[in-house]
Amino acid sequence: MRDELPRLGTLEHQVMDVLWDCPDELCARRVLERLATGALAYTTVATVLTNLTRKGMLERTSTPRSWAYRPSMSRSQYVAGCMVQTLRGAEDRTAALGELVRTLEPRERDALRAALGTADATV
Repeated sequence: MRDELPRLGTLEHQVMDVLWDCPDELCARRVLERLATGALAYTTVATVLTNLTRKGMLERTSTPRSWAYRPSMSRSQYVAGCMVQTLRGAEDRTAALGELVRTLEPRERDALRAALGTADATV
C-alpha cells in the first residue's frame, strides 16, 4: 500500500463506492447509471474517474469505445490506510487508540482482537 492515500471528496467517494460494490470493471456511463444522484452529467463522472486514476485510486483499461475502470485497492485497504495516516498525525497515539477502542461495539473489539492475534502470528 502507498504511504500517502488521497483524501476523497464527496463525489469521488460516491464513485469509489460504486466501483467497490461492483465486481466488474465499469465505464463512465455505467458508473453514472449506478450513482444515486441523478443530476450529474456524463462529463462530470468521466472527469472524476480521470482524477481518481491520476490519484492512483483506479486502474483503467481501454475498451473498443471508452475506458473501463476498477479500484486499485479494496475499500478495506483504503479505510485502513486512512486510519494509519490519521494515527500518524496524532500527538498521543496511545490515547488515540484507546479512544478508538472505547467507541467500538463488542463484536468489533472481538474482530480487532482476532486481527491482532493473526498479525502477531505472522510476525
